[in-house]
Amino acid sequence: MSELFSRGGFAVGRLYFGMFFGLKERRRRQLRAQLFPKDWLKLIERDVPFFHRLSANDQVELMGHIQVFLAEKRFEGCNGLEITDEIRLTIAAQACLLLLHRKTDYFPRLLTILVYPSIYVAEEERPIEGPVWEEGASLRQGETGRTLGAMVLAWDAVKSGAADSSDGKNLVLHEFAHQLDYENDAADGAPALATRDQRLSWREVMRIEFASLRAADETGIPTLLDTYGATNPAEFFAVLTEAFFERPYALRGHHPKMYTELRRYFLQDPIEYSDERMKSS
Repeated sequence: MSELFSRGGFAVGRLYFGMFFGLKERRRRQLRAQLFPKDWLKLIERDVPFFHRLSANDQVELMGHIQVFLAEKRFEGCNGLEITDEIRLTIAAQACLLLLHRKTDYFPRLLTILVYPSIYVAEEERPIEGPVWEEGASLRQGETGRTLGAMVLAWDAVKSGAADSSDGKNLVLHEFAHQLDYENDAADGAPALATRDQRLSWREVMRIEFASLRAADETGIPTLLDTYGATNPAEFFAVLTEAFFERPYALRGHHPKMYTELRRYFLQDPIEYSDERMKSS
């Protein structure tokens, strides 16, 4: 009797689980199909220059993702900052660029986005030696965590990152790359990859490239990638994501194997809409 009850309970649980996600996906389809507000589109066209360079199909897909994103994520202003459509849309457009062409659950661990006007002070614990730690304050532009359910962003950094899409630095892409990293229940620099072969290939390429960046950081050799990526594999993936979308020509030229792995994961090639060469010429 208890075995039957247990199996029955499991079946009912699966039924409700399926119904819940079925309803969620139907709601998302409805949101993506809605007419995108004209005033929203004007703000994106003004504040997010890469939008103009996307194909027509990608623009439509991005606008659909933005509508789902804004319906599911909560924004809160900090230090007196009032959350406006400009803030919400500038963040959402950049974040949703990472979702194009892929099946997505819209950063499922993230519930709330806290936005400060500028650099903010965060308390942290820092290791000194062995088991000894010290508490202190640090200035930050953004942060997120696997178990926090939240992200913190500085609005001035968000805006400048959107305005220059080829300098290799983008706070939104960096922090949302961390959220992608968490989707395999770890912060290990490897997002949820589709196949075993893809995971093995990713691991081998990134192991070599991460070691190379750490060596460059230790010796002071100039490198295309921000050496902050040498901190750990999670920061490495976030820095790679910034470079992939903002410096695709340079990244492909200097690190072709790494570029191939990123292109296979993101299912897009930013070279198709990059203005990197135009600005460097």
